[in-house]
Amino acid sequence: MASIQANKRLTKEYKNIVNNPPPYIVAAPHEDNILEWHYVITGPPETPYENGQYHGTLTFPSDYPFNPPAIRMITPNGRFTENTRLCLSMSDYHPEAWNPAWSVVTILNGLLSFMTGDEQTTGSISTSDREKRILAKKSKYFNTYKNVKFKNMFPDMVESNIEDLEKEAAMEAQSKMLQQKEESDAQKFAAEKATSLDDISDPEDRVRIQELLKLETEKKRENKDVRENSSIKSLLCLALAIAIFFVGLIMK
Repeated sequence: MASIQANKRLTKEYKNIVNNPPPYIVAAPHEDNILEWHYVITGPPETPYENGQYHGTLTFPSDYPFNPPAIRMITPNGRFTENTRLCLSMSDYHPEAWNPAWSVVTILNGLLSFMTGDEQTTGSISTSDREKRILAKKSKYFNTYKNVKFKNMFPDMVESNIEDLEKEAAMEAQSKMLQQKEESDAQKFAAEKATSLDDISDPEDRVRIQELLKLETEKKRENKDVRENSSIKSLLCLALAIAIFFVGLIMK
């Protein structure tokens, strides 16, 4: 149970967060226990965590702010072991280093800074940037469909996540359909090209294939002209260099 001072301090900090939201961070206490806070960190740009959504908890002692909270991250992230106490200077692993002037925002900014670095500690893990990006891409799905605490704490985010996931799925499906169509068209063209024009009886099909073959021939000719022009330019440069060399010898 929170002390009067802890209750007062945490209530004030929540009001400050609501009025002045810190970048990349959302945080709120559980409605039944002000000592249990939940946070969501959005992965900053130009990091392996970009656009990732990382949910975790801060568990404060009853005598806060005189002692630090336990810090955990629940969403798989590639930096910390899930749902494990983290050893940080502002966590309950190091009460001797704790400063009562630090706040929830201070703690979460410190966590974000440590997360985007490379330093190792108890509770941290080593993974490649590629693995971190894959987990960042999967984070909204995990929070929305596999993370019960997240769903209970942040219902508005769940709705937003569902919309985002549906849009992503639709875009991926459309992209896949376009790719399949392009492959199908390419295969069809190859089959049509392999067929002799004399074997095609339909006049419209003959005209269409002739146009395709004409376009392909023109494209090859353009590529050949580009290569020839490039070769001519190279020879001219070489000739100019040789001429300058001989002029230099004559001048001596």
